Amino acid sequence: MDSRWLVAGLIASAALNLFLVGAAAGVIALGQSMAREGPGVRPGALMIATAGLPQPDRRNFRQMLRQTRSEVLADVARSRALRIDAWSAVGDSKPDPAAIKAKLAQSRQIDTSVRARVEERLVDYVESLTPADRAAFAAGMRRVLTPPPTPQPPAATNTAKP
Repeated sequence: MDSRWLVAGLIASAALNLFLVGAAAGVIALGQSMAREGPGVRPGALMIATAGLPQPDRRNFRQMLRQTRSEVLADVARSRALRIDAWSAVGDSKPDPAAIKAKLAQSRQIDTSVRARVEERLVDYVESLTPADRAAFAAGMRRVLTPPPTPQPPAATNTAKP
């Protein structure tokens, strides 16, 4: 083997190894940074629906949502714990389907009551807005809740020649 090829191979191998070590260090640093910062603010459906409101109303809306969230957090945790217990029981040597279904039903009931409380707070808040702002919020909610149209497959064209 020619020594020139050996040197070129060693240089290419060293460069590749340096690149891989740098990429791994970057991924680790980015992962630690993301873990420290936590998830960023992601606009949810309600934030999108309030985009047409003036800034003070959007800020007050987010504050009301945070307060409502803190009020229902214990119920949400209880519902999640029931679901975890129910689905964990499925793996038992002799699962009790009636008990599992009862826990899941109780969890759904809690979820429904939480949703009702949140929706009632939303309606109470939106009721305090001006008619124009209520209309903007209603339009935003319709936009968020309306599913996007399903794409239709292209029409088949007859390309065969007679």
